[in-house]
Amino acid sequence: MKKAHDKFRDPVHGFIEVNAFEREIINAGPFQRLRNIKQLAMTHLVFHGAHHTRFEHSIGVMHMVTRAFESAIKNGTPGWPHEKIIVYRQILRLIALTHDLGHAPFSHAAEAVFPQGMAHENFTQNVILETEIADIIDQIGCRFAREYGEAYHITPNLICNIYQGKDPGPDLEYTFLKSFMDSELDCDKMDYLLRDALYCGVNYGRYDVERLLSCLTICQREGFPRLAIQSGGIQAFEEFMLARYFMFVQVYFHRTRRFFDTMYASALKKVLPGGKFPSVTKEYLEWDDYRIWDLLRENAGNFIECENIVHRKVYPRIFETKTHPTEADFKNFNIIRKLIYEKFGKDSFIEDCSADKMPHKIPIKTTVDDERAIIIVDETEGKISTISEESVIIKSLTDKINIQRIYLTDRALFDDVTAFVQKYINS
Repeated sequence: MKKAHDKFRDPVHGFIEVNAFEREIINAGPFQRLRNIKQLAMTHLVFHGAHHTRFEHSIGVMHMVTRAFESAIKNGTPGWPHEKIIVYRQILRLIALTHDLGHAPFSHAAEAVFPQGMAHENFTQNVILETEIADIIDQIGCRFAREYGEAYHITPNLICNIYQGKDPGPDLEYTFLKSFMDSELDCDKMDYLLRDALYCGVNYGRYDVERLLSCLTICQREGFPRLAIQSGGIQAFEEFMLARYFMFVQVYFHRTRRFFDTMYASALKKVLPGGKFPSVTKEYLEWDDYRIWDLLRENAGNFIECENIVHRKVYPRIFETKTHPTEADFKNFNIIRKLIYEKFGKDSFIEDCSADKMPHKIPIKTTVDDERAIIIVDETEGKISTISEESVIIKSLTDKINIQRIYLTDRALFDDVTAFVQKYINS
């Protein structure tokens, strides 16, 4: 007899409960593959505890989105019938559970060698629609249709369309659901910040998750529900945004981690058949971290990128810009690059000029009707505003993170190059 519910013990959230159908998804091959896809690519070569995977992250996001939705419903009292709340809760749990199924080996670092026009979101959709995951979601949908009516029939296409924003749903309610998984307040970020901080052994990603979740609510705008925050949660949201900012600066854009990302992307072009991952879903799912690592190890004697990764050989950083460079900083970087290339040869260096990210995508000047706005509800004063109006911290985080670096490939030149760069800087 199938158990109605099961529990997973999670190092971040404690016990996480799943129902029988969700357990079937977790046990399915495409989901089990996520056990072999590291959450943070080669970060374990820098922060040695970072061996966590997309598997536990996906289960964690499902847990977080459930708590967030239930809190918003409780505080926001949308007046929906019980069956709608139950079905919407299940839709969100399915989106959260399946949202990373299309990730490549070592996650984002591999996306440089995707087939043309493909991203991990495209592969995720294909996995949901073309594998046994679709059959399980169909079973869930049929159960809800029998119990609550055909209007509540969940389908694999519906799951994909809501997450991708293709279906706004009745009274834009699907757009409301999407905001739990794709916004500046989404549960994907809520989980990965806490999880990455734990496994990297840093404090940067921690924030008051209990306070943030407890302050989620619903704001009705022209009859449409919007995910919002009660005014008492402003500081918790600021802390959440700062946690993400610090994790990018200190962990995700760490110079050694970025070096291995660069090596990995270059290595894949040389070791993969045709230099790219296959576009056929069944063939794509055969690739995971272990298969790639075997290829890297087999080719460590053939390609310098493979050797550097397998034997953890790191090129020294010669020069980098500030975290938030000005035009003058970019100009200075370009001059130094030009001078050292001319004197020591371009082949003696590699660049990383793609460590760029906006601290957030919240418009600084916005209204509550802007779909990107984070709405703040002050129930005591009956006031509705936005985080951009209420938070000095959010308004100050407007400059893009854009770190540009140059690494030296020939260690024999290190003293001469560093002396040359230092002389220019001091001149």
